[in-house]
Amino acid sequence: MPAGWDALPRPHVHWHGATFAEVRFVSEGGAAVSYFFEARRRRVSPPRAEVLGVDARRSLVARADGQAIEVVQIFAGRPVARIERPWSDGLSVREAVTAIHFDADGRLTFTWLAGTERRPVTERVTVPSIPPSK
Repeated sequence: MPAGWDALPRPHVHWHGATFAEVRFVSEGGAAVSYFFEARRRRVSPPRAEVLGVDARRSLVARADGQAIEVVQIFAGRPVARIERPWSDGLSVREAVTAIHFDADGRLTFTWLAGTERRPVTERVTVPSIPPSK
């Protein structure tokens, strides 16, 4: 159970593939947490908060983390990318990002709102599968 939650509400299940599912719980206050299940290896992920997009093929998830989009490995939880932009003032990342998806070539395409006029900006960025070496 996620920290601070008394009970889990009714889940929303989305199958990203024949053996890969996301089970999302949304609280009354709008907070969301997802668990991922991979049937072939019989794995269940730790809870992943504020999921924006999923790359089931590479087991990556893009999620809102403070004022950034963080891409992490679903089961290991290791961050592989962090994307910060000048989101429109007064908007959270979840509100500023209006569309997001992983492309087959491993890139992340997302549209976000910029400036006071909330102008939509679309970008494609390369996302690695493993954390960068230090």
